[in-house]
Amino acid sequence: MTLPELSIRRHVLALMLSLVLVLFGLVAYERMGVDQFPDIDFPVVSVTTTLPGGNPGVVDSSVTNVIETQVNSVPGIDRIESSSSPGVSVVTIQFDLSKDVDVAFNEVQSKVNQVLDQLPEDAEPPVVGKVETGASPVMWLSLQGDRTQQQLNRYANTVIKKQLETINGVGRVRLGGRRDRTIRVNLDLDRMAALDVTVPEVVNAFDTEHVQFPGGFLVSERSESLLKLDMEYHDPDELAKMVVASREGGNIRLSDFAEVEDGLEDYRELARYRGESTVGLGVVKIAGANTVAITDEVKRRLDEEIVPQLPAGMKLTVSSDDSLYIMEMIHALEEHVVLGTLLAAIVVLLFLKSLRSTAIIAVAIPVSLLGAIAVMYFADYTFNNLTLLALLLLVGVVVDDAIVVLENIYRHREQLEPHPIRAAIAGTNQVVFAVLAATLTLVAIFAPVIFMGGIIGRFFESFAVVVTFGVLVSWFVSMTLTPMLCSRFLSVEPRHNRLWHLFENAFQALERLYRGLLGAALGHRWKVIALVAAMVGGSTWFFADVGKTFTPEEDQGAFMIILRAPLGSNIDYTDEKLREVESILAARDDVYGYFAAIGLGDQGQVNQGLAFVRLVDRAERERSQQAIVAEVNRELREIPGVRAFARKQPMIGGQRGDPLQFAVRGNDLDEVGRLSGELQERLEAIDGMGRLDRELELDLPQVDVELDRGRAAQLGISAADVAMAVNTLAGGLDVGRYNDVPSDGERYDVRLKAADGELATPADLRRIYVRGSGGEPVRLDTVADFREILGPAVITRVDLQYGAKFYGDPDLPLAEAAQQVEEAAAKTLPAGYSVTLMGEAEEFEKTAGYMGFAFLMAIALLYMVLSSQFNSFLQPFIIMVAQPLAMIGGVIALWVTGNTLNIFSMIGLLLLLGLVAKNSILLVDLTNQARAEGKGIDEALREACPIRLRPVLMTSLTVILALLPAALGLGAGADTNGPLAIAVIGGMITATLLTLVVVPAVYSLLENGLQRWQSHYPTSE
Repeated sequence: MTLPELSIRRHVLALMLSLVLVLFGLVAYERMGVDQFPDIDFPVVSVTTTLPGGNPGVVDSSVTNVIETQVNSVPGIDRIESSSSPGVSVVTIQFDLSKDVDVAFNEVQSKVNQVLDQLPEDAEPPVVGKVETGASPVMWLSLQGDRTQQQLNRYANTVIKKQLETINGVGRVRLGGRRDRTIRVNLDLDRMAALDVTVPEVVNAFDTEHVQFPGGFLVSERSESLLKLDMEYHDPDELAKMVVASREGGNIRLSDFAEVEDGLEDYRELARYRGESTVGLGVVKIAGANTVAITDEVKRRLDEEIVPQLPAGMKLTVSSDDSLYIMEMIHALEEHVVLGTLLAAIVVLLFLKSLRSTAIIAVAIPVSLLGAIAVMYFADYTFNNLTLLALLLLVGVVVDDAIVVLENIYRHREQLEPHPIRAAIAGTNQVVFAVLAATLTLVAIFAPVIFMGGIIGRFFESFAVVVTFGVLVSWFVSMTLTPMLCSRFLSVEPRHNRLWHLFENAFQALERLYRGLLGAALGHRWKVIALVAAMVGGSTWFFADVGKTFTPEEDQGAFMIILRAPLGSNIDYTDEKLREVESILAARDDVYGYFAAIGLGDQGQVNQGLAFVRLVDRAERERSQQAIVAEVNRELREIPGVRAFARKQPMIGGQRGDPLQFAVRGNDLDEVGRLSGELQERLEAIDGMGRLDRELELDLPQVDVELDRGRAAQLGISAADVAMAVNTLAGGLDVGRYNDVPSDGERYDVRLKAADGELATPADLRRIYVRGSGGEPVRLDTVADFREILGPAVITRVDLQYGAKFYGDPDLPLAEAAQQVEEAAAKTLPAGYSVTLMGEAEEFEKTAGYMGFAFLMAIALLYMVLSSQFNSFLQPFIIMVAQPLAMIGGVIALWVTGNTLNIFSMIGLLLLLGLVAKNSILLVDLTNQARAEGKGIDEALREACPIRLRPVLMTSLTVILALLPAALGLGAGADTNGPLAIAVIGGMITATLLTLVVVPAVYSLLENGLQRWQSHYPTSE
C-alpha cells in the first residue's frame, strides 16, 4: 500500500500527522527569537599589550612586530592586522570561518607565552581575548539633565549601568562621553620652583602619607577587634593640607603649590545627544543573544524601574534602537507571507474555479510553513531576514505539489473515474513520480548552499535549510493530507454557473492557442533551438552590464558620520567642527535624532569624531536613506578644516560599513604613506569613486626631548628622573586612590598633573625642575633640548607589512570600483608594494568563486537526481534546457529594474535552477507515460503538454505572486529581499513561457534521434 493510499483509507492518521507538524510549529513560533541576520560566529582573536610611555614607533618595533611574527605560524589564519598607538599594541588575528574560535584562542595564547621574555621589561603582560564581532551596541540611551557632568557620570555608572547589565543576554554596557570622577591635583610650576619642590617629592608624599594598611586584630581573652589602619584622606580639603616637604623648620603643604579639585578625568572624551551634553549608555549583547528580546526588556525596565527612580531634573531617552528596523522588517515580511498566501489562493481559485479546491490547496501552506518553522526551532535559528525570506518563497513553492496532485485528481474525477476514493488514489499515484522528482530537484539545488564557504555560505545556510525542509514537508503533505482531503471534500459539479464557463472558455482558448504553438514548434524544432540559443547568447550583454555588488544598499533608517580633524588638533577644535556637523543634522526635518561623540573606542583619538544618526520613520519622509546620505555628504564637504563622511552602518558590528575597503601594503612606512597619497589622488579623480578616507596619518606634531646625557651625569640626574618629571606634569600620573566617608562603594583615582595652561608650548617645558645629586634644583633645559618633529599617530600593519587602509562609498558598482582600484594601483605602486582588498570588496571576489561552486555542484546533483528518477542519461538534459532560459529572465529583470547582481540576487538565480526544472519534469513525465501506453513521440507530446499547461501556469504564477510584494519594494527589508524576488520572477516568466515550447522541441529532437540511432544500431538484450 502506497503512502497516498494509506492516507486516503486512514484519514484520521493523515490528519493527525499534519496536526503534529502544526502543533510543533505553533510552539516553535512562540519560542523563537527575532534578529536582523542569522547569528554568525567569526573566529577573531586579539592580543593587546600596554607599554607605558611608548611612542608608536617603539611599540611597533618592540611589541607588535614580535607578537605578529610569533602568532603568524598558527594554522588557519586568514588575515593579521595590527595597530601601534602611543603606549598600546593591538594585534587582531582573523581566522578562516571553519576554525573553532576556542581552539584559535588557545593556540594564540600558547604562541604569545613563548615570546614574553622578548618583550620590553616594562611592558605589561599581553592580554589575549576572543573578539565579539557583533559586540557593537544594539541600543544607545542618553542620560541628560540639569546636573554636572560628574553627577551624570556617577549616576550612569553606579546605578543605570548596573541595572542594565543584569538583563539576560546583555554582555556589557558601554559608556560614551564618560569621564569618571577624579581627585585632581593641579600643580603650579612657578610656585613649585619658588618653594623648591620637585615631582618626585610630591609622588613620595602620596606614597607615604596617603596609604592604607591591614592592621590585623587586637585579641583579648574572649574577644577580638579589627585594627583599622586607614591613613588615607577622605576629603579634598583635608588632602590639600597634606605635608609634602619641610624647609627650615616650616612645612610645605600641597595647597601651597597646587589646587586640589574634586573633578573629572582628563578631557579627552565627550558626547552629545541632539546637541545637548549627555552620557551615552550602549547596550552590547552577547554572541547569539536575541536583539529584540533584549531591547524589549531594556524598555520594560526603563518604564517600570529606572525612569521612575530618576532624580528630579534628569531624563533618560532612547537615542538609537536596532530593534526598530528589525521589527519593521519582520512585520513587512510577515505581511508579505500573508499577502503571498492570499495571492496564491486567488491563482488556484481562478484556475480550478472551486472554493473547495482552493481551500484544500490553501491548507497545505500553513501546514508546510509551520513544519519548516519547527525545523528552524530545533536548528536553533531565529526569525530573521533570511529565514523569513525562505518562508516567503515557500508560500509559492509548497502549493506546487498540492496543485499538481489536486489538479490530476480533479481531472480523473471529471474525465476518468467519478468515484472520489478511487479517483484520488489513481490521480495521486499517477503524479507520485513527478512530484517526488520535482521535490528532490529543489533539495539538490540547496544542498550545495549548505556547504558553501565564506560569509555568503554562513548567511544562506539557514535559508537553504528552511527551504529544503519546507519542500520536503510540502511533499509529505501533498502525499498524505491533500489526497485525503480530495477524496472526502473535492466536488466535481456536472453543472456550472456562467462565471465558471467564462473562465473555462478562456482556459480552453489558451489551450487551443498553446496546441497551435506546440505544433509549430514541433514542426520547426531546429529554428526554435537556434532562436533560443541566440537569445541566451544575447543575454550575456546584460550579464556584463548589470552592476555587481556584495550586498544591495539598504534603507535602515540610520547611518553614521565619521569626522577627522588634522593631526595635532585638540578636542576643542574637533568639538567645534563636530558642532558644525550637528548643525547640518539639526536643520533636516528627516532626522529624528543624532548621538555625537569624540574619543570613543580604545584609542580615543581627540582629532576624530563620530555621529550616529537616526532618521524619522520611513512613512514620514519622502527621500530614501541613500538619497539623504548623498545630500549630507555634499554638505559635509563644505565644512573647512576637516574631512567628514556619511556612511551606512556596518552589517557586522565592530567594523566599518564602507563597501569599498582596501589597503596599500609595503615594508617601508614612509614609502607606504607617500604611495598611498598618490593613489588616493589618482582614485579620487575617477568619476563615481567619491572621496576616500585614508587612516594612515604620519604628520602628528611631536616634541622630542633630547637628553644631554653627559651634562645630566655630571649633575647627578638620570634619564628616569627627567622622564618621570615630564610624564607626570604633561601626561598625568595616578598617584593614589580615594573614597568618600561614608563611601558610595566606589574608589577614584588621585591624579597628579600640571594645571591647565601651564604646559602649552615647547618653551613651557623649561619651567620644569629636577633635583641634582647635590640637592640643587636644575632647570630641564639645562640637560635637554626640545625639538619639534612630525611622526605617526598610529602605525597600522596588514599581514605583517605596513599598511594604509582606505574606506570609500563609491557611486560605481562595487566590482567596477574594485577593478579601478587594482588598475590604478598597478600604475602607481612599484615592485614590493601591493593593494589588498578588504571587507565587502574582498568578500565579493570570494563570493564569485563560492557561487560558481554552488552552481556547478547544483547542476551536477540535479542531473544525478533526474537521471535516477527517469532512469535515463539523456532526459535530464531535456529538463535542464529550461535553466539557461531562466537565467535570461533573471538577469534582464535585474538590469531593467536597476538592481545589481549581489549575494541575494545570486541566490535567486540559483533557486531558479530548481524551480524551473519542476515545470519541465511535469511535461516530460506525462509524455513518458503517454509513450508507455504506445503513443509516438510527437503524438505523446501533443497530448501530454496541453494537459500539463494549467499546472505549469498555476505553479509558476503562485511563485511569482508570492514574491510580488517583496519585488515591489513594499516595507522594510525590501532593499535586500527585492533583488532576489525580482531575479526569481523574471526567470520564472521567461522560463515558463519558453519551457512550454522549447522543452517539447528538444524532447522531440533528441528522442527521435535516439530512436533512429537505436533502429540503426540495435542493442543486444
